[in-house]
Amino acid sequence: MKQKFLLFLAIGALAACNSTDKKTSADEAQVKSAATEEPKMDYAYTIEHPDNWVTGSRENTKMVLQSLKDYETGNIDAAVEPFADSVSLLFDGYEAKLSKDSLKAAFTTDRKMSKSLQINMHDFESVKSKDGKTEYVSMWYTQKWEDQKGKWDSASMMDDVKIVNGKIAEIDEKMRHFAKKK
Repeated sequence: MKQKFLLFLAIGALAACNSTDKKTSADEAQVKSAATEEPKMDYAYTIEHPDNWVTGSRENTKMVLQSLKDYETGNIDAAVEPFADSVSLLFDGYEAKLSKDSLKAAFTTDRKMSKSLQINMHDFESVKSKDGKTEYVSMWYTQKWEDQKGKWDSASMMDDVKIVNGKIAEIDEKMRHFAKKK
């Protein structure tokens, strides 16, 4: 997806550099059409809507990252503020649909289990379906925490956060603990 975006930017930059050329509007339309059309791919697996995503809202990204930062720093009230009234949580070994109040209680309990929490963000992106009906912010990061007894642990995290009507409605979290050093 990022490669498509970079290709689009490169084509746009080239077009801007050549803006002194005398082109008809029909020529310009053909260039724009060719730049946005992609060849149909013959993927090894088929799904109902392949290649269905475009770049989403930066405001969604900002909201989700701030919520995670608030959780990291222990500000649970601020962390749950952007959530919808009903939230689906899909974690390793845990699935639930919670009210915002229950989510706040769960986050409070969970956060109190750690004396310290650190997030090292590696990447993030916001996407939306081409029909505009589905939006996600995805984040890739390392989470490191110290339990109440002083023991540190860490994991590689990947979260898909679904946005509905400008609110966080679902967190689908994938977690991988690191191998123990020998």
